[in-house]
Amino acid sequence: MAESTLKEHLEPSTISRRPSLLDYPAGKYGKRNIHVLPRNGNARPDSRTSQTSDLSDISEDSTMLQWDEEDIEKWLVKINMAPYLELFKEHVIKSGRQLLSLTEDHLKEVGVKKLGDRLDLAYHIDELRKRAGWVSRAAFVDIPDLLHQLDAAKTKQHLELYPKRIILIRHAESAGNIDTSVYAKVPDNKLELTKKGVSQAIKAGEDLKEMLGNEMVTFYVSPFLRSRSTYKYIRQAFLDEQVLFYREDPRLREQEWGNFQDPSKVESAMKDRRKIGAFYYRFATGESGADVFDRVSTFLETLYRDMQKGGCGNNAIIVTHGLFCRLFLTRFYHWSVEKFHTLWNFGNCQIVTMELQDDGFYKLITKLRTNQDCDYYDF
Repeated sequence: MAESTLKEHLEPSTISRRPSLLDYPAGKYGKRNIHVLPRNGNARPDSRTSQTSDLSDISEDSTMLQWDEEDIEKWLVKINMAPYLELFKEHVIKSGRQLLSLTEDHLKEVGVKKLGDRLDLAYHIDELRKRAGWVSRAAFVDIPDLLHQLDAAKTKQHLELYPKRIILIRHAESAGNIDTSVYAKVPDNKLELTKKGVSQAIKAGEDLKEMLGNEMVTFYVSPFLRSRSTYKYIRQAFLDEQVLFYREDPRLREQEWGNFQDPSKVESAMKDRRKIGAFYYRFATGESGADVFDRVSTFLETLYRDMQKGGCGNNAIIVTHGLFCRLFLTRFYHWSVEKFHTLWNFGNCQIVTMELQDDGFYKLITKLRTNQDCDYYDF
C-alpha cells in the first residue's frame, strides 16, 4: 500500500466505525457525553454551532486536519481569542491535528490562565472536532483518574455523614452478676439492676457527657431489662435535643442459655464450654457464640445504613451485653476466632470507644483485657 493511501486510511475523518458507548465516560446522571455522528462521518448539527462555527473563509477547500499555522491564527481571531496567538506560536501549535488534540488540561498547561477563556477555547475546539468527524473531547478524559476522583468524592461525602464515634457499653451490674442462682427462677430478660448497677449507669452517663459535650447521639439498646435500665440512667445526663433517637433492637440481646438455667447443669456446661470455646459451644436449649456473631452481622448492616444516611449524629452508642460487645469488635475488625477467645469480658458499664480516622476507618481507642485463660463464665 502506498504511503499516501495508508495515511488516508489512518485519518480520523475517514474512520467508518461508529463510536461505541464505551468510548465515552458517564456524565452527571449516568448518561454518556455522546455527540451522535451520522453514517457519513459528519457531526449532527448543534444548536450552538451557528453562533461560532461559520469558518467558510478559513481554508475552505481543506479539512481541519490539514490546517497550518496561518489557518489556526485566522481561527483564533475569528473566535475572539487573538490574545493567545503568541502563546500558540510559542508552544508550536501549528497543525490541525495538534489543535484538535488539545484538551482543557493542555490549555491550562500552555498558559491559558483564565478559566473562562479555557472553557471557551475547549468548546470551540470541540466544535471543530465534530465538523472534522472526530469524537467529542469527552473521549480525551483520563477515565481511570476520573473514576478515582468520583470514588474519592463519594467516600468523602459518606465520611462526612458517619458518626465520629461508635461506643459500646455493657449493661450495669444486675442481680445475675452477683448471684447466678437467680437464672433458675427469673427469666434472663427480666433481671434487674442492683443498687451498685444503678450507680454505675449514672456514672457512665456522666462520663459520656463529659466526653461528648453537646454532640448529637443515638442509642441502640438491647430489649433486656438490665440494658434498658442502664440506658435510662445514662440518658439522664443528656439534653433532649442531643438525642436523635433511641431504638431497641432484639438482635442486641444476650446469648440465649435456655429459658431457665438449672444450677446443677450449669457447672458441667461451663466445663464443656471452656474445652470447646465460647464461640462454638452451643447450650442445649440456647445459642452458640457463632449464632450471636450472625446477629452482630445483620445488626451491622442496619448500623451502616443509618450511618450512610447521616442518621447517627456524632455518636452511635450501643448498650448491650458482654459477649455481644466482644463479637461486635471481632466482626467489625475481622478478628479471628482465636483472637476472640483471648478477650476478657467487659466490666459492667465499661465504655469502649471506636473513633473515626481520616482514612475512613474506626480506630479502637480503648485498651481491652486479653488473656488466653480468661474465664468465659464471667458474663
